[in-house]
Amino acid sequence: MPKFPLSPMLVQYLVGLCCLKWHADAVEVTIGDMVLDAAANKERDVDVTVTISEAGHVTHAFKAYEVKHENAPLDVAEVEQLCIKLLDMPSVSHRAIVSASGFTSSAQTKAAKHGVTLYELRRWTRPLQEQFPALTMQGTAEECFPMSQLLLCWTNYQFALVAPEAKGSFTVQPPDGLFNASGEAHPKYKTFAEYKNELLLRSTEILFPLEPASTISRTFPVPHVVSDGSVPAGPPWPHTHTLDVQSDGVHVDTGNGLCELSTITINGYLQWQRAVSNLHYYVMDKIPDGEAFAGALIAREKRPGHMTALVFSPESRDIGIHFVRLAEKHLNCIRGLALR
Repeated sequence: MPKFPLSPMLVQYLVGLCCLKWHADAVEVTIGDMVLDAAANKERDVDVTVTISEAGHVTHAFKAYEVKHENAPLDVAEVEQLCIKLLDMPSVSHRAIVSASGFTSSAQTKAAKHGVTLYELRRWTRPLQEQFPALTMQGTAEECFPMSQLLLCWTNYQFALVAPEAKGSFTVQPPDGLFNASGEAHPKYKTFAEYKNELLLRSTEILFPLEPASTISRTFPVPHVVSDGSVPAGPPWPHTHTLDVQSDGVHVDTGNGLCELSTITINGYLQWQRAVSNLHYYVMDKIPDGEAFAGALIAREKRPGHMTALVFSPESRDIGIHFVRLAEKHLNCIRGLALR
């Protein structure tokens, strides 16, 4: 059961890995109590618990430890607190603390006394041949695995909104607020601008494996770079896509009262574009010997909570490719961590 002094984004990675091994419905995230910072004499750090349920029973628990002073290595007092919390959970068979900022020597001694393993999650900058010799590659992970994403995008588009109860034509501007059936602010989409971004993503997620998008991607390969420095892209083609949005429960002010949107049609052009992946290269090393536990390349996608991960083992040449999709309940808890 690892304990992590990590940012909300890295907590998101922890939850994502749990969802890969089990399934999203089995994973629960709870923001717990504040932890006393003895040096500052105030509570400042938040415990985050990630639990896994199987057959109706909690079988695994991960403790995340979100600290504000991430650049400082964990000291003996902090590690002592974490060790005590780990030892208070007798059902856990493996106890470990994972730090994003290292450990002091006294902290390492304290952990060894309690039989707790230490790991450091750090930027992956060491050459692959030093920790992952089975790959038979020379250079860093970033040099050996540069990545980009091929995205289906709408360009020069317009939206046509249909609200059957509307009395006459109406327009909705990007800053305009959206509402639920009771006239309160919509719980998920605050403005039409936010909703437009969601609909564009939703549309391209539906269309990208279909014709003609799939054939165009094969027929007109998108270059990795272009001479003028613009975004590399393939040829655009005209398209129209109508989405049934009634299940979103979005109401707009038509000038004659609130009306619920039933369908939205996007008219414009579709185009394949190449974007440089927002990649993070991490490796988890055992402290103090520096032996690699695992390495990972994590690419965040446009939709919150969606990630693509390449996971490396130091013991084989196998590379696992995983598509991480966090549930809304996980994202809500992580957002709460960020607000705290």
